[in-house]
Amino acid sequence: MNKKSMEIVSSTGSVVLLIILFAAAHQMRDSVPQTYGFIGSLVAFIIVLSVIGLKLNEMQ
Repeated sequence: MNKKSMEIVSSTGSVVLLIILFAAAHQMRDSVPQTYGFIGSLVAFIIVLSVIGLKLNEMQ
């Protein structure tokens, strides 16, 4: 898989991950305040994007 297609697949996958995390945060609003769930989802999304960016930078 070349770098361009890997970038497209990883960015699409990370957006899908963010949507799933937002849905999970919305479902868990009774046990954890919803704001913390959304903040955690955004933090996880940023970490995933950072790791993907670092890995794509290493690819040739």
